[in-house]
Amino acid sequence: MKTVFQSQLEDREALEGVLNLHNPTGSQEMPAASPGFEEAAMRLKAGKTNLEAPIAAEAIVMLHGYPSLLIQNGDYLEPESQTWRTRLSPYRDKIHHVIANTGRVDLVNHPDYKWVGTAWRVDTDVFITNRHVASIFAQARNGGFEITRGIEAKVDLAEEHLSTAQMELFVNAILHIEDVGDSAIDMAVLRVDAAAIAGMGDPLQLSAGGADEGFIGVVGYPARDPRNPGDAMARIFGDIYNVKRLAPGRIMDFGQAPDVFTHNCTTLGGNSGSVVFDIESGLAIGLHFAGSALTANYAAKADAIHRVLRKTSVAVPAFQTRADPTGRRGVSEAEAEAGTFEGRDGYRPDFLGTGPLAVPLPQLNPLQQQKVAKTESGETVLAYRHFSVVMNRKRRLAFFAAANIDGDTLRRPRRVSKFHLDPRLAETDQAGEELYASNPFDRGHLIRRLDPTWGDKAEAEEANRDSMFFPNIAPQHKNLNQKIWLALEEHILDETDARDAKVSVFVGCVFGGCDPVHKPSGIKVPMAFWKLVVSRGRVRRGRGSETCLQAQAFMLFQDHLVSESDLEIVFGSGFETHQVTVGALERITGLDFHVLRDADTFAMPPQERTRRLDEAVSATSPLAIVADEMKPLGSLQDIVAG
Repeated sequence: MKTVFQSQLEDREALEGVLNLHNPTGSQEMPAASPGFEEAAMRLKAGKTNLEAPIAAEAIVMLHGYPSLLIQNGDYLEPESQTWRTRLSPYRDKIHHVIANTGRVDLVNHPDYKWVGTAWRVDTDVFITNRHVASIFAQARNGGFEITRGIEAKVDLAEEHLSTAQMELFVNAILHIEDVGDSAIDMAVLRVDAAAIAGMGDPLQLSAGGADEGFIGVVGYPARDPRNPGDAMARIFGDIYNVKRLAPGRIMDFGQAPDVFTHNCTTLGGNSGSVVFDIESGLAIGLHFAGSALTANYAAKADAIHRVLRKTSVAVPAFQTRADPTGRRGVSEAEAEAGTFEGRDGYRPDFLGTGPLAVPLPQLNPLQQQKVAKTESGETVLAYRHFSVVMNRKRRLAFFAAANIDGDTLRRPRRVSKFHLDPRLAETDQAGEELYASNPFDRGHLIRRLDPTWGDKAEAEEANRDSMFFPNIAPQHKNLNQKIWLALEEHILDETDARDAKVSVFVGCVFGGCDPVHKPSGIKVPMAFWKLVVSRGRVRRGRGSETCLQAQAFMLFQDHLVSESDLEIVFGSGFETHQVTVGALERITGLDFHVLRDADTFAMPPQERTRRLDEAVSATSPLAIVADEMKPLGSLQDIVAG
């Protein structure tokens, strides 16, 4: 699991806005801290979440840089940090909607508690909270649950700082309290008086996945909690508790446990049952239930919430996929990952410009054209979001992949967990999981996962998922994939990002006749890969300059020894990166790169190269180990034929 230190390193911007909340408004009456904690901790351990069991019910995770903002009149008070003002302000309407649908669980006539936690609205008259919150005022009866006799429970949607206003919704039924068990989550479902909720608008919508590189928020009612550092509580909360607050932050770990994720939003006892939401979309991604001071907070994932709601009489809310640009509902995360590819733009030849600046896809030679994989409709180019792939059906790997990268709008979404076969191709035309079992090969991205993740958030998410389909994957030894290949990829992407440049990238396998065979699948494993980077540069013309194309080509090798067993390949230390001419790359791959032969800076005379005013990827990268001769790859005729 990601540590607090790692989480802080990933958000150094937040340190710029370290907050000191000094609110001279005095304290309010405090209930007992973190009601139901003992039961929550016990049930968490019984639930076997595969995450470290928390030692406090809610917690301050980040001592500095992550505020807890008071809410007044349905709006959050502006943070002192310019960083957080900038992060939150564009999504204020989304945040208002979450605030309006979140309330405090108040009790009347309970011997110990005046209020016990937070709840939020998932259907017209239905709220959810934690099991350990509801159990304080519920009792089992006739195979279900009812409110303990003599006690009244309400959800108050107000309870804001310096306000006496109330918006109380009486809880008239407990629809469900999740049992303790290996697959159980800390959740309860409440029904409120429907008449009192008229005119409230839409409830909160569940997200079909976690937040990515964006920011999340928690809305709830933190109470004074002595298990957290006292000086930090005083600094962040200013001795103001029990009222509605917004706590922004980030996800720490989303993939370690099936139903639970961790986050670093600032919470205390009383936040039990709070909504965790994606700030940009306003969609609910989780139900907060526990935390460990200075370590992590814990929340149940939206799909786990959805699963519990199906057990009740609630009209189960449809998932909203944040990355779905059409706004369709009812799309699960798995369905989104295996989408229909409708409307994908693919590689665009005019991305860098038109006319002499247009860069068409490489052209296969006649022998290669006989081996290209086709979809049922006869298409040979697989279009994904911002990139395309052309497959060799005989080798079941890509002849090449081509991507456009816009450094001005790059995003860095979280990696999805699964690889998929492309449903547009026959399974026998593409290599799947069978090629990567019990051997040292990684599922190496041809087009790097983060290369096409640019544009608006929906486009970036779509490209992120598209990059995980097997046509974009090739077997690369871990020492190549995770070291030299990765270093070259990062160099290209970082330079493009830093300069807000536009770049087109071509990547592919070198198919040699002497490539070793993966015996279980019969697939030959390429021993070399190539990459061609194209950008716009400037060339001096008299007293002025004009825009032109510039290209750099690279070859990367994975030296090998092959035993008689099922691909027990032992690689030598000679992983090598060569910068080569585009002409040499054409001879080796059999592809025609058209105008890029004349744009090749490596093939230019030194005096011509120095005339170029580089505006994108450097042609003098330290990774470009210049080689006068290419390593022998076997029969050139076999390679050209693919």
